[in-house]
Amino acid sequence: MKSKNKIDWNFHINFSPLYFVFAVMILMAISFNAEAEEIEEVVVVAQQVTTTETDPLTETHLISKVLPAYTWTAGGYGAFQGYNERGAQTIHTTVYRNGIPSNEPGSAWYNFGVDVVTGEDIKIISGPNSVVYGSSSIAGTVLIKDTITKGFTLGAGSNSHRYLNLAPTNWIQYTELGVDNQARNDNTEVDAYSNKNVKLNVDVQDFTITAKFTNFEYDYDNCFDSSFESTNNCVQDGEKYNVAINNEYFTIGRTHQQSEYYSGDWMSYSNESSTDYVRIGDQTNLSQKLQIAYGVDGSQEQYESLNNEKHTRDNYGAYLNINAEFALNYNFGFRVGNEDQNAMRFGIEKNQFFFNAGTSYRRPNLYEINGDGFVDANLDLLPEEAVGYELGFGVLSIFMYDFEQAIEYQPGYSEDVVTIDIDEEGNATSTTTTVYNNAKYLNTGAYQTKGFRYSQTFGAFGVMLKATDTEQARVPKYVAVLSYNQDFGSHNVNATYTGAYDRKPGEYDGDELEDLEKLNFGYVKTFDSNVQLAINLNNVLDEDTEVLPGYGTQGREIKLTIQRRW
Repeated sequence: MKSKNKIDWNFHINFSPLYFVFAVMILMAISFNAEAEEIEEVVVVAQQVTTTETDPLTETHLISKVLPAYTWTAGGYGAFQGYNERGAQTIHTTVYRNGIPSNEPGSAWYNFGVDVVTGEDIKIISGPNSVVYGSSSIAGTVLIKDTITKGFTLGAGSNSHRYLNLAPTNWIQYTELGVDNQARNDNTEVDAYSNKNVKLNVDVQDFTITAKFTNFEYDYDNCFDSSFESTNNCVQDGEKYNVAINNEYFTIGRTHQQSEYYSGDWMSYSNESSTDYVRIGDQTNLSQKLQIAYGVDGSQEQYESLNNEKHTRDNYGAYLNINAEFALNYNFGFRVGNEDQNAMRFGIEKNQFFFNAGTSYRRPNLYEINGDGFVDANLDLLPEEAVGYELGFGVLSIFMYDFEQAIEYQPGYSEDVVTIDIDEEGNATSTTTTVYNNAKYLNTGAYQTKGFRYSQTFGAFGVMLKATDTEQARVPKYVAVLSYNQDFGSHNVNATYTGAYDRKPGEYDGDELEDLEKLNFGYVKTFDSNVQLAINLNNVLDEDTEVLPGYGTQGREIKLTIQRRW
């Protein structure tokens, strides 16, 4: 363990001026007298994948449920995990948790690395969906709904893997995970990760109130202490919460993330961000063949970094989505937002055939524009605009995204500047000075990503094949997922092979990156309808692979889990 070892449950909730407006909207929404259900999903024409409720009996990483092709995380449990399944950057897939947009304002991504499976319903909508789900959603949308089922789950395993999930009622749940990583492959130091969270889910008259509070601590290697000397005594201490109030017509809530980075007792960096959000909308059937969804939404983003500079901005817009059936099923969508955050989409569908196309507009995030003590500001950054296409038939789809402009991180660098001075007699002397340029976010022009997806089940067997052609680094060109899941009376046997091949290295990754492969095996015994015992063997073949330079796989993992429902 590193020197900093504490869990702070004092969550810092800062109320913005938008909450006054939110309160008024709540009173307006009550007059609708709606039934308690979320309007977090608007039906669109796309390839949609719905997962059943996530189950801590068989899985710990939430990213494994969202992205079945997931193999390894560089840095182990708690390290960053982004979703860029279609070859676009992680910032082009938006995540909604309980109806609230949850991508971090300071980065525009959603970090699944600090999410533990606690019981969630997940739906993934592919294709360009920016009309309904706003900026950053052109490559897809992930909808997460927190659920609570009474009972408990206990797990233990190798690498000091410890898991506890306890729900005494259907409205409150406590979950705790602890595991020892070996974050890097160039040392044998133990790097601990702990995650504790509390979840609430309460119905109050016509409204559903959901809340999830998470506190985590992640040990990692290769940072700098207060003397700017390299050390492995590094800790990230963070918290995250999501609070939402929903009914059929109305959503209001907040997401918040905060992280502090320590080298020993010295805090080397910190950041804090939040999004306050409100949506009012409705879906109406004008006839059996004509449905419309319409609404308005607004959010206020806040981001604060180590130098205590707080940056705030507002986003708001109105959307209209029309589904019509005349020989084919048609989908038309329009969105108008501030700062030219406008989008449109068109889709058609007939039986298993579907096609959709749409535009997207992503404002540079607050960190990209304003930077901090380590990254220079760039107030002239252009937004990212794109057009996306998706064509599919049942289990097969092909896609293409054309980005007119990209925003990418340029690391700091040193350069020699030569100054020439000429004296009164015409003699020239030169002086060479080494100047360091801070890191900065820059526009890097157009790029394209395209590929195909195939996913089908044959009885107990499942096959998923993917090919992606993109200029983005570290994205595998080919992916294969082969699975088997079969019940034999009260026994369940399952196995999954995942492979990620031909990963394009980034600028600092060397000449090539290794292929990633993993074979997992699971067995579940059901003793009665409420008691189950599971044995999970991950990385059966004990693959020793370098995920990224300096970061390797975690080796074979064995987990024993028991679950009791009541």
